[in-house]
Amino acid sequence: MNAYVELSTPAQLIEKMSNDEYHARHEFSSSQLKDMLRSGAHFYSKNILKETEKETKEAMNFGTLAHTMFLEPEQFESEFVIAPKFDKRTKAGKEEALAWEEANQGKILVTQEQVDGAERIANNLRTLSTYQFMMNEYGMAEASIFFTDPVYGLKLRVRPDYHIVPCKNFPNGLILDVKTTTDARPHAFSKKCADFGYDLSASMYREGFQQYYQTEDKPPFILLTAESSIPFNVKQYNASDLFLSVGDARYNKAKELLAESLLINEWDGYSKEIEDIFLPSYMAKQALDADFH
Repeated sequence: MNAYVELSTPAQLIEKMSNDEYHARHEFSSSQLKDMLRSGAHFYSKNILKETEKETKEAMNFGTLAHTMFLEPEQFESEFVIAPKFDKRTKAGKEEALAWEEANQGKILVTQEQVDGAERIANNLRTLSTYQFMMNEYGMAEASIFFTDPVYGLKLRVRPDYHIVPCKNFPNGLILDVKTTTDARPHAFSKKCADFGYDLSASMYREGFQQYYQTEDKPPFILLTAESSIPFNVKQYNASDLFLSVGDARYNKAKELLAESLLINEWDGYSKEIEDIFLPSYMAKQALDADFH
């Protein structure tokens, strides 16, 4: 049997698994399915050959820091360290910086300014009405769920930022996803959801959740958003039925493509056919508007 596929296995939840251990697992994540939806070549390069691009991690680290300060502030000291300032214009300064980085390997390096910003985000998120659900009902942060896709037998994994266990007020449970973004207003954040496939993630999280808890229906899905710059405004969004339906369609398509590629061991890139290119629909609407200049 393929190491990535099996006929059936009970879903499993592990509450206190480290990030490194989770990401080292062989089950497929929603990020990997998104790679597959872009192209088989992207998936194969990143997840089979383990090729990676050199890119800045500053924005990603700040998002992780904000998550931690809001959901698991007790983990700050074990996962992060505030970097002192070194004068890297001098040889001695460079040597001091290098020695300090080696002494703090394994931790995410952040500045005091980033910590202050993340604390403001956490405090702002606690003003949202959804935060009261977290206070009043039993739930857990960063629990890892491992399950098997019922159609293709793919081994899958999800790690919701926070979930509320099925209870009287939430008979199907509740999943909360924390996102940092440059602009949390609906028109901007909805585009971010599309660009980063948050709809697909929501569908995958809900399926894994339902498999583990054996609920009658899949849980509601709420996005808690925080802007990553001052004044660190926050908003909360319920994933609409249409949002989730689009996510289901894209999630199922990604699984189909992955299962087929694993079966035939072919990992195609983009289509080589010539195609027409169009401008976004809103630009066509603008052009047809009588007031367009």
